[in-house]
Amino acid sequence: MMLKRSLPLGLFLVLISAMEVIAAPLKIATWNIEHLRANPNSGPNPRTEADYQRLAAYAEQLNADVIALQEVEGAVAAARIFDPEEYAFFFSNRTDPMLTGFAVRRGIDVIQNPDLVELDVGGGGDLRYGTDITVTSNGRELRLLSIHLKAFCFQDPIDAPSSACMTLNQQLTVLEEWIDTQAATEVPFVVLGDFNRRLNLLGDEFWFEIDDADPPNADLTNSTVGLMSQCWESEFPNYIDHIVMDAIASQFVVPGSFEQLLFVEPIVQQDVLSDHCPIAISLNIPSADEPEPALDETQQQLLEQIEIIEQELRELREVILKK
Repeated sequence: MMLKRSLPLGLFLVLISAMEVIAAPLKIATWNIEHLRANPNSGPNPRTEADYQRLAAYAEQLNADVIALQEVEGAVAAARIFDPEEYAFFFSNRTDPMLTGFAVRRGIDVIQNPDLVELDVGGGGDLRYGTDITVTSNGRELRLLSIHLKAFCFQDPIDAPSSACMTLNQQLTVLEEWIDTQAATEVPFVVLGDFNRRLNLLGDEFWFEIDDADPPNADLTNSTVGLMSQCWESEFPNYIDHIVMDAIASQFVVPGSFEQLLFVEPIVQQDVLSDHCPIAISLNIPSADEPEPALDETQQQLLEQIEIIEQELRELREVILKK
């Protein structure tokens, strides 16, 4: 196809230059691939080569730039699903096949930060570390943390006496400290992965603890809020996988970009595919030279009303707990 240059040469070159610097949205996703091992015959879910090929087809369909991974044995296992010529892999240093990590499209600058080892609150290596990376998109840094928290305290009171809730409560303290530390910086961040918690249930204590707007940038946004999971015929309609953003990163979200990639196979195939469906959003990250997108008056008033309601809910919760 030939371009007709009807514009003056100088203006034409300026337009071409502008087109070159417009960055495409950054698509980020999270996917727990349920005991994904390098050896198809190892682990509780033996898989055939055909199973790996089907998973690879879903990974290609997902077509994300950054994928937070959970329950993946490491780079060799990830490379069975994600093309290693297209993706680089970053995993936690835990000695266990149940790892958190990332697949990042090659060409994106990545720094792997120290693991959030403190999520292994018992210190015995039984709990998953958080994998912490910093990517640069459009000349701007974005911090990402892939997590897989303790299961079986999905919606019980966070201080319930069960061992699962006691462990998750300890992990909550660690995660809140990480969030508050990052929120005090100027680098936007995203926490994504398998929270093993139904954060969107009304009055969820875990969510109230991390979304306390203290410091102000810790006023968080959850991409799954108001949505129901359709994974495996809506077997579990309340999400436990989430993509949680700070106040800065939440302004970059492309409206309507949230997606959940569904498996088309019958539910009997769940064990050899995954019991989690990947979710994703896209971010339009402005360059470091651009000012932060400003909220208009209506948006600012709405945000203030939301903060008032959240504070009233916190106070109501305290009253209820004291009775």
